[in-house]
Amino acid sequence: MPPPDELRERFGINLRQGRKELGVSQEELAFRADVAPSAVGLFELGKKTPRIDTFIRLAGAVERKPSELTAGILWMPAEVVGTPGSFDVPEDPELEAEVAELRGGARKFRGKRAKR
Repeated sequence: MPPPDELRERFGINLRQGRKELGVSQEELAFRADVAPSAVGLFELGKKTPRIDTFIRLAGAVERKPSELTAGILWMPAEVVGTPGSFDVPEDPELEAEVAELRGGARKFRGKRAKR
């Protein structure tokens, strides 16, 4: 998915294009969508993202399908690298030997107190 600012900008461009093709002002669009006129300006400038209900009303107000207002906004899932909540550590024979050595040394000292 594009960064939030790019997403807002693309939505704003699509909304402005729909409004201009319909030949209405921001005030008229605000009236049709039942939003504040200043909100329309913020949406078109990419400064604010509408809630889902406002988004649907805006699409209806410019006589477009909601998908037309999201044209150019694509989401691609990230590649899954590991299982959430777990670590994926590659096998390393040297590391395994070092860990075994450290664990063996730790066993020698269990139960013994240092002399003072």
